[in-house]
Amino acid sequence: MASMVVSAFTGVLSSLLSKLSVLLSDQYMQRKGVRRDIELLSCELTNMNAALEKLADMEKLDGQTKVWRDKVREMGYDIEDCIDIFMHQLGQGDDKDGLFHKIARKIRELRLHYQLANMIQDIKACVEEQSKIRDRYRIDESISTSRVVVEVDPRLPELFEDAKRLVGIDGPREEITKLMIEEGGSLSGQIKVVSIVGFGGLGKTTLANQVHAKIKNEFECSAFVSVSRTPYMPKILKDILYGIGFDGKEAEDDVQKLVKILRAQLTNKRYLIIIDDLWSTRDWRTIECAFVENNNGSRVITTTRIQDVATACCYPSGGQVFQMQPLNELQSSMLFFKRLFGTQDGCPQQFRKISNDMLRKCKGVPLAITSIGSLLANQSMHVEIWEKIHNSIGSELDTNPTLEWMRQVLSLSYNDLSHELKTCLLYLGAYPEDSVIQTNVLVRKWIAEGFVRKRHGLDLEEAAENCLNELINRSMIEPCFNAHGEVQACQVHDLMLDLIISKCKNENFITIIDRNFTMIGALEVRRISHQFHNRDIALVFERMSQSQIRSYKFFPAADCMPPLSKFELLRVLDMDQRGSYVRPESMCLDLSAINNLFLLRYLRVQGFRLVLPKKFGKLKYLMTLDIESTILCPLDQFSDFTSLSSLRHLTLPRQFGNVVWINGLSKLCNLRTLIHFYIRTSNSIRCIRDLGELTSLRELDVSYYSGPGDVEDDPDTILSASLDKLGNSNLRLLYFHKFQFDGRPLSTQFWSNFITCPQHLQRLRLTGHIIPKVPNCIVHAGRLAYLEGLRVEELGRDGIQVLAQLPCLIYLELRAKTIPEKNIIIHPNTFPSLKHFDFSCGLSFLTFESSAMPRLQILNIDLDACEEDTMQLQGEVQLVASRILLALKKSTCSYESNAIIGSQED
Repeated sequence: MASMVVSAFTGVLSSLLSKLSVLLSDQYMQRKGVRRDIELLSCELTNMNAALEKLADMEKLDGQTKVWRDKVREMGYDIEDCIDIFMHQLGQGDDKDGLFHKIARKIRELRLHYQLANMIQDIKACVEEQSKIRDRYRIDESISTSRVVVEVDPRLPELFEDAKRLVGIDGPREEITKLMIEEGGSLSGQIKVVSIVGFGGLGKTTLANQVHAKIKNEFECSAFVSVSRTPYMPKILKDILYGIGFDGKEAEDDVQKLVKILRAQLTNKRYLIIIDDLWSTRDWRTIECAFVENNNGSRVITTTRIQDVATACCYPSGGQVFQMQPLNELQSSMLFFKRLFGTQDGCPQQFRKISNDMLRKCKGVPLAITSIGSLLANQSMHVEIWEKIHNSIGSELDTNPTLEWMRQVLSLSYNDLSHELKTCLLYLGAYPEDSVIQTNVLVRKWIAEGFVRKRHGLDLEEAAENCLNELINRSMIEPCFNAHGEVQACQVHDLMLDLIISKCKNENFITIIDRNFTMIGALEVRRISHQFHNRDIALVFERMSQSQIRSYKFFPAADCMPPLSKFELLRVLDMDQRGSYVRPESMCLDLSAINNLFLLRYLRVQGFRLVLPKKFGKLKYLMTLDIESTILCPLDQFSDFTSLSSLRHLTLPRQFGNVVWINGLSKLCNLRTLIHFYIRTSNSIRCIRDLGELTSLRELDVSYYSGPGDVEDDPDTILSASLDKLGNSNLRLLYFHKFQFDGRPLSTQFWSNFITCPQHLQRLRLTGHIIPKVPNCIVHAGRLAYLEGLRVEELGRDGIQVLAQLPCLIYLELRAKTIPEKNIIIHPNTFPSLKHFDFSCGLSFLTFESSAMPRLQILNIDLDACEEDTMQLQGEVQLVASRILLALKKSTCSYESNAIIGSQED
């Protein structure tokens, strides 16, 4: 059976072949003639799929080939839709017993199989019609699939820091800072504008952000906003308002009133405003009206790719244009070689000449350098391969230092991707400019759309994360790191987004409804990204065949949408009202009829008051249900999620008590993620016990309400047993919250049985719990990297030694009430991986011996000293802090001196 995978280039032909194989089973097949027709169809479509894959690797196709390719791809979508509807109808029969119901069910099945025979004949005719003109395009199938697990390049945080903060940024940052400050070193005087101009990829936004970070404390308020090519002026003005700290109710979408409010807020204030990515003088003239000239030394920075816009920003305010320059030869080679070899001096001699030739073509543009470097990093280390890549860049890099030759660089990297990675990348075209895309949202959508397939040893989520990591490693998308250095989101560079959108249009992959959208005839639409409300939007949807839409993404900029009942074959539905400056309680979304979308695989709703169906029985394919940032109405509404047998990720609302659980939780046997799950002692004991049956669970965020409950059994014991069973199976992440901080604490016996062998646990967060001592089970947590919120009554030497020996521990947040030994010693070579240590205690001494915590980067110590001891401790703490900092400066790998922080007992 072929893998069920969807591609931007071959459509659903691979998935369709799998479904045709299912139709050949005895459950569906009752006529021999139909079986023969389906077998012929499968053979023909297999050849067509191979031809489409080959055509996808060709950069240029003649017009007739494109027409044939597009017709075959869209034909595949239509055929799959027909089969999906048939399978759904066949499964909708009456399950009641009795002779009459059995006869009626049999008659219905015969009628449906007769309809299937007719449908197959129609499909066969369509395929034969395309086959007649196919011969001249027939190409042998050639597929290669990698099954290697891809990790995020560990050098990426340093790479992005070098590319955007260190390499070539110091000089321009100091120069612009000097332009912003008067000769006397003050920020007094009239408002001043500095406009940074240069073509895409030079780092204008990064430079502006660096200047903003350096001088913003000199101002009473500041804001950093992005404009983009298709700006919505009310949103931009509101972003400035919220950036400067305004929290009142502003006029909705009235530009004139918003400008008045902004002027009122900025009056008599010294302000710093960054306007990023301006594309027109008209937009600047509107924004400029909001800036008050109050002689307080306010400053404005703009960035743009267009010289005329930069000049307009600086006139007549007497501002200055800063021309962004490319990196020089030394900076370029530093960035290029660090991406490839880790160090500037690591390039082998045989690659020096070809590397210098490539760097000359990149013209010092950081985006081009990192793109080419990432492309080469994924190739074999052969001079011939590098020369081939160098020669294929083309003459544009030598002759045209504008957007077009940059697109050539990006296209070269894009063309080197596999079909699967190209499809995943093109899906990012559904997001507007400057979007910060959460990685867990993205990979789950890829899975729901069928873009990724299982690999040997990898499940769907791991395969999807593989694709994400590969795109990051190739610098096709930019990662956003959290405080722990983990990739939690990503962004797409504007130039790359331009390339993606153009290819989405060429492949009819995503239809973007924005300000520039125009109707051209009747549309065959498969995926919609709805980014803007158009008064004629109703006409737009009337001219679409809405039943064929497979994915609908609704952004805050859109304030209307068609009835969901029209989207009969929808697979992905993502509605996000957050950021629209409309209070969630004013937007009610009724999804009580969502069961009609029988193919739905992904449902995410954010920023609405939400009405859910009481039962989800018909959504048998639903894999992700995310309603985190919603308010359910009524608050205690009953929704039975237990029938969602395919569910893999369930994120519930944050509000306590919004979901009433009943028995049957164990039916969600495929669940991997369960977030904001609330347990009350008044809950069904069976519900708490069933939690332990979810042995596929990887991530669990559970809140325990420890107030009085009317239950026969001891809920603590049952909860402990359930968590222990999860911890001993597949659990990687556990956030365990105590909802009521002044409620009954969990017993010592509970913590003794709390996950006896957490062999797979990587992250543990405990909120509101005070534990007698460090749990013994921690000694078995060999993969634990993050331990947050650990509060113990008593911290003994045994407890600290348990923590000190954890090989993977990176982050530790520890609070102790008492220290029996009066002294905590951090011995040499302990905490081998720890980078961040937060310690709060009422202890006598804390001693760091030489070479303790060799990788430590951040150390926060909160002394629980009583008030009269504060002055006595101050000098000693400052001395010790200086010694610790000195040790860190000397070596990031080890401490060269002891560090002792002393305090008196409370």
